[in-house]
Amino acid sequence: MEEQEYTVQKSRLIESQKNTFFKKLLSRFLIYQIIRVSNLITILFSYKNKKTGESPNKKKFVFMGRFESDNWIAAHIKPLAKSNVCEHIWIVADKKMLEIENVTYVTPSPIIQKIFGSISARTYTAYRVTKRNNVDYVGGFHLLLNGIFANVIARMNAAKSIYFCVGGWSEIVGGGVYSGTPIFKDSGKHDCILEERLISYIKTVDLVVTMGNKAKSYLENKQVKNVVVNPGGIDKSVFENFSREKSSDLILVARLDPVKRVDRFLIIVEQLKLKLPNISALVVGGGNRLKEYELLSQQLGLDKNVTFTGATVDVTSHLVDSRVFVLTSDSEGLPLSCMEAATLGLPIIASDIGDLSDLIESGKTGYLINKEDISEFVDKLYLLLTNKKLAERVSLDALHKSEKFTLQAASMIWEKVIN
Repeated sequence: MEEQEYTVQKSRLIESQKNTFFKKLLSRFLIYQIIRVSNLITILFSYKNKKTGESPNKKKFVFMGRFESDNWIAAHIKPLAKSNVCEHIWIVADKKMLEIENVTYVTPSPIIQKIFGSISARTYTAYRVTKRNNVDYVGGFHLLLNGIFANVIARMNAAKSIYFCVGGWSEIVGGGVYSGTPIFKDSGKHDCILEERLISYIKTVDLVVTMGNKAKSYLENKQVKNVVVNPGGIDKSVFENFSREKSSDLILVARLDPVKRVDRFLIIVEQLKLKLPNISALVVGGGNRLKEYELLSQQLGLDKNVTFTGATVDVTSHLVDSRVFVLTSDSEGLPLSCMEAATLGLPIIASDIGDLSDLIESGKTGYLINKEDISEFVDKLYLLLTNKKLAERVSLDALHKSEKFTLQAASMIWEKVIN
């Protein structure tokens, strides 16, 4: 793993270190107990032979996770549902989402959620659905905790397990302290011992799905086998009827979490404004930091330059309205928003992190920049905004590159892996 990547999501670690000693201690205790109990259950049920030959053509799947949006479901679930290896998918989630053929949503009982919490309620519900429907594969999005519990449920029902490594190695490095998962983040400590235990646990999973090749290499260097890259796919037909004049120069799409570094984006816009006084930018996304970033924007004199949309389900319209997509995060896997931007032909300028190099070829489909280099961000944005021929060429290259990230491409990966 590259040195700059090893320091991912420092802001999350710094915040968690403000917790009380008791909260940190309790968090670490719970983490280790979860791993121990999960390992014990996995061993106890190892005698159960996994299903083979019962449904040779099509399989049944149960997935559990904290699903972000309908777009997220469309990119990661729809390709499998549309593939030739899928008989049916049950999604255990807190609410019903995008309707897809062959997909059924199962929401946990509100009473169980209230008493035991959402994760415990999802786990219990996923177990019941798996057992009742003789499911072939049980999958969890993010290791902590859905990926761990999905593996346990699979073992108890003689099914195969899938761990979707959506957040890349930040879900594992330091024992998950950078992952953003509350219980692991709250430990406030980079724990190398726990990191090794998580790696050992991942080795018991039947299939690990990463969003890009860097995350795959990281896991394979840790001797994790059965790792496949499938970033999901974009249904290009959704974007066919969008065509309009661009009303915004820049767009950043993200939940307003410290790791997304919206503050860095605003500083970039402030400096770009010195060269382009009428520069316009959109910040699309919600979160508890919205007011804080709006205040910072005012302090930087960007009241007339930056618009905050807040949380919205209509990200596509905002992407269509924009000329250049910007990502200033400290850490990422391969964001869905970047894939959507490329599908619309937007040049992308992003921090050189995570699996973004799978999508962005610097100087061709956009630019990958050292996340700390504000001046380089400004220079490359100025170049794209003022050089029309360059912007058109980069846009065409981005469209061409996006062909590797279609719904059909993701479906073909599933067919190859499951078969």
